[in-house]
Amino acid sequence: MIIKGAMICDAKQEQRGDVRIEEGKIIKVARSILPNENEEIIDAEGMVLLPSAIDLNVRVKDLKLTKNNLIELSKKALKGGVTLGVLMPDCKPSLSTEMGVELLNALKEDFRAKIIPAVASCTERLSSGNYGINELSTLHKKGACAIYTKSSEEGNILKRACEFSSMLKMPMFFECEDESLSANGVMNDGELSWRLGLPAIPTLSETKEVAKIAEVVCFMGVKSVFLCISTERSMEILLEAKKRNKDIFIQTSIHHLMLTENLCNGYNSAAKIKPPLKGEATREKFVKRLKKGEIDLITSLQSEKSLSQKDLAFDEAAFGVDMIEYYYPLCYTALIKEMHLSLQEMSKLISYNPALVLGVEKNRGLIEVGYDADLVLLDPKENEVIGEVSSPYYDKILSGKIKKVFTSKEILSF
Repeated sequence: MIIKGAMICDAKQEQRGDVRIEEGKIIKVARSILPNENEEIIDAEGMVLLPSAIDLNVRVKDLKLTKNNLIELSKKALKGGVTLGVLMPDCKPSLSTEMGVELLNALKEDFRAKIIPAVASCTERLSSGNYGINELSTLHKKGACAIYTKSSEEGNILKRACEFSSMLKMPMFFECEDESLSANGVMNDGELSWRLGLPAIPTLSETKEVAKIAEVVCFMGVKSVFLCISTERSMEILLEAKKRNKDIFIQTSIHHLMLTENLCNGYNSAAKIKPPLKGEATREKFVKRLKKGEIDLITSLQSEKSLSQKDLAFDEAAFGVDMIEYYYPLCYTALIKEMHLSLQEMSKLISYNPALVLGVEKNRGLIEVGYDADLVLLDPKENEVIGEVSSPYYDKILSGKIKKVFTSKEILSF
């Protein structure tokens, strides 16, 4: 099969040409490829061909680990141009057990997009009231790709988890939040929360924990992802820490680059996202940092909630956002059309850098010979409108409509 006449873009190139695919692999990339007899040709003139996205921070619906929820997540991910998602382990039943990881392994053939597990550093609470280190070596052998740790974790477990991270070549994923400070909060702490009369989450709940974990990962020297950073002070701390540990990756969500806390006006529970949306001044600073290359990773922050959990009074509604099926158009609209990044810069943020984190950059994240043919073909001239009233992007016009998604198993057309 030949994809012909596309603008081929990844983190290292941007050129018009053809791509030949056989058995789920890219076998030739050139200015022009002559087709073999009876070879399938996909006319991609006027379209852009990019590596599919890799999202390192997704969750199942209502945090319930079931077969249906996993398969539905994989379908939505593929529709949004995401062919590999890392599932966070804070769900029920626990993903951080042999049984939890085996469930994902058993469903591999049913998944449309590949879903792989991150596992928690510690076990469920022991009878003694304490926590123990998880069976990380065993879980790694069964397919776990990362070690997920909350910043509130007991110090010795943090240290031991980092030691396993180094030994097993598994990245650490850190969620930084002081839950004693944010426990009752429902939105960002500021003038708007005061006017709405809603309990707020102070930025200190993130920044103090970021500072602590930054010191840990610099001391331990481990590859680390700081999940969905949302405050300017956290950025300052991490950029300083990166001078000591080059394997620190800073992630934020596409929503924190596009939306602000003003969406919470009118007690709009669609805007109830964690970490909470911030003010316009913070959003603008993050966009500037993005353009300077100081943000490494973007996520859809996928965490779908049922209507029964979301369509409530703001302070009772669940945190969560369900936008992974629009992920590529969201990124194209925000990063390319509105923020004027290049296609190469976007591809680095959503494809190549996530592949680097997972250690799969020799197979995924670029359009090169020998790489997996996980690709997205989009039409930059075609738009679509978000029609879901429950979406924080309701009535938003998105550019860059996906026309096809290629994986080793199928071609999904729209």
